[in-house]
Amino acid sequence: MTLIDTIRKVNKEGKVCFVAYIVAGDPDIHTSYKILESLSKNRVDIIELGIPFSDPISDGPTIQKASERALRNKVNISNALNMVKKFRLNYKTPIIIFGYFNPFLQYGLKKVMQDIKKVGAEGVLIVDLPPEEAFETQQAANHAELELVYLLAPTSTQERIDLVSRLSNSFIYLVSVTGVTGVREKIDKNLRNIIAKIKKKTKKPVCVGFGISKPVHVNQLKKVCNGIVIGSAIIKIIEANLSRKERIIGQISNFVSKIKKATFI
Repeated sequence: MTLIDTIRKVNKEGKVCFVAYIVAGDPDIHTSYKILESLSKNRVDIIELGIPFSDPISDGPTIQKASERALRNKVNISNALNMVKKFRLNYKTPIIIFGYFNPFLQYGLKKVMQDIKKVGAEGVLIVDLPPEEAFETQQAANHAELELVYLLAPTSTQERIDLVSRLSNSFIYLVSVTGVTGVREKIDKNLRNIIAKIKKKTKKPVCVGFGISKPVHVNQLKKVCNGIVIGSAIIKIIEANLSRKERIIGQISNFVSKIKKATFI
């Protein structure tokens, strides 16, 4: 099922779509794969699988450290795709491959899109790819029949909103704050207005991420957006249990269950 169709199906069931982010290979390949399984078993709607990168400029300290741990494990695009291939033998949860442009470019844009499709992922998000420079990447994604997810921010101009609305063949990812990823205490009060502004321009689903970490945040957003994305809060659980990895799966499962309950509108 496509990403857009998944989000619409979840919305029709009276829920906001729950998108969960993890970094491939954090804290190690084996545990990372078990986390992937756990997210699916606990009914996360879509999974973003991050490709570790040495200079993750959009990420806060939590995800930066996760990338560093994965890089120490020598995890790259090929390792991440092998995880997806293995996962697809037993699980159908849609997957977005999330990363920075340079590793995709080095791999080869056409080849990476084809290989992402072959292993069974549904979409790609390249966090540092401006839509104005995305023509070649969008062509490669279209050719591979993948969805390419674009980002908008609270500071996005009307021209940028118009461009992303036209280009996107997937949902639109609205960054909830200016700045990097990370857990925050409060959700921006102006977010409702920004979502409404985007929805005037497109019928594509809008999912909100960066800073969402608690059921209360989900409750604040679920009636105005189509999906919520949570990453740093999950990775903090990994970080807190590096010396006792056997606890990670159980704690992530408990956290995901609480978020899932909050998604009902």
